[in-house]
Amino acid sequence: MAEIDKLYRIAVENAAQVSSYKRRFAYEKLRELLDEKAQGKKPAILISGLRGIGKTTLMLQLFNDVKGAFYFSADSIIVKTSTIYNLVEEAYRQGYSSIFIDEIHKYPRWIEELKNIYDDFNVRIIASGSSTAAIKKGSIILGRRALDFPLSLLTLREFFYLKENEDYTATMDDVMDRKAVIRWLATHPKAEKYYKEYLSVGGFPIAESGAIFKLIKRMIYEDALAEFSLTKNKVDVSERLLGFLSLSKPGEFSYTSFSSMSGYAKSTIYEVVEMLKELGLLRSVGEKTPKAEAKGSMKLLFSHPNLRAAFADQLMKEPEIGALREEYFLFHMANLGYPTFLPKKMKKNPDYNVKIDNSELLFEIGSASKTAKQLGGREGTVLDDEALVVLGFVQRTDQK
Repeated sequence: MAEIDKLYRIAVENAAQVSSYKRRFAYEKLRELLDEKAQGKKPAILISGLRGIGKTTLMLQLFNDVKGAFYFSADSIIVKTSTIYNLVEEAYRQGYSSIFIDEIHKYPRWIEELKNIYDDFNVRIIASGSSTAAIKKGSIILGRRALDFPLSLLTLREFFYLKENEDYTATMDDVMDRKAVIRWLATHPKAEKYYKEYLSVGGFPIAESGAIFKLIKRMIYEDALAEFSLTKNKVDVSERLLGFLSLSKPGEFSYTSFSSMSGYAKSTIYEVVEMLKELGLLRSVGEKTPKAEAKGSMKLLFSHPNLRAAFADQLMKEPEIGALREEYFLFHMANLGYPTFLPKKMKKNPDYNVKIDNSELLFEIGSASKTAKQLGGREGTVLDDEALVVLGFVQRTDQK
C-alpha cells in the first residue's frame, strides 16, 4: 500500500511539471485507443521510439487526463525492491484501471510479467521503452497480448505546430506541381520559417544539437549494450561509421570501401550497420529487388537529418546539405507510409522511386538548379527546398 502511494505521489509531481507542455499529435491517437469500449481484455500498448522524442511526457499527460490512471517508471528504486507484477496487482486492487509503465525495457523480466498481468487482471497497460529493438522483440513475443505503437520523431508539420500552435496541412498534389507549391506557400506564409532549424534540430522536442548527440551516445553505450553482443571493437566501428556518414554525400558509403579505409572486416561492418538500423539511427534504401544490398545498389543514410547534424556538429564540421535534404525526404515519406526505392539504372538516374497509392513516381532531390531532365521523361518531380517544405506538412487522409 505504501509503495503504491509513494509511486502515485511521484507521478503526480512529475505530471505537474509537464502539464503546460503542448501535446504531440500522438496524444489524440492514444487517447482514442484508451477510450475504446471494446469487449473483453485489451492488449497492452507498447510505445517505442528513439530517446528524447517525448514518450515520458506523453505518458504523464495521459496519466493526468485519464480517469483511474496510475503511472510509474520501471527503473524506480521502488520497482527494483518489488516486481512489476506485484505493483500492478496492488494498483488494480486499489481500483486503477489504466496503468502506465515507463522505461519498461530496463526491467529484466518485463515480457514475462506483462504476459502474466494480461492473463490475470482486467487492466489496461500502456508501456514505453527507449530501446526500439527491445520493444519490438517484446511485441512479437507477446503477440495478441500487445499492440505496437511506434512514436516517430517530429515532422516539420508537428514541429511548426508546437512552435506556432497552428496546424497547417498539405497533400501530395501540393508537392507534385511547381505552381501548386507556390500557391500553397503563398497561402501558408509562415510555413518556411522553421525549415532550416528543423533540418538541424527540429525532429526532437529538446531541439538542441549537443543534447541530441548525447542521446545517440546513450543509444550505443546503453541500448545496444543491453540488446546486442556489443564488443569494444563494435563500439569503435559504430562511432567511426557514424562519423564517416555524417560528413559524406549520399551514396558515398560502400562496405568494401569503408572496410578498406577503416581496416575493419566487412562482416563486422555488416553487423554494426544492421544493429544501427535496428536502433533507429540509420536507414538503407535499395532497388526494388531482394538482392539489392548484396549487389551494392544501396544508399546508407541517417534515419533523420538531425542525427547527421548532431554528429557533424561534434566534429566541428558542416553537414552535407544534399544529404540533409535526402534524409528529410526519406523520413517524411516513411512517416507517410510510402515505400521508397532506388530507381533501376537509367541514363540520368533520379534519386528515388516512390510507390504512392497505385503509382510509382520518381523524385530528384536538390536545389532549384536541378531540372526535370534527370527524370528521363518518366512521371515524377524535382523537389527543391520550397517543395520539401510543403512535403513536411503533408498528411494522408487515412492517417488522421
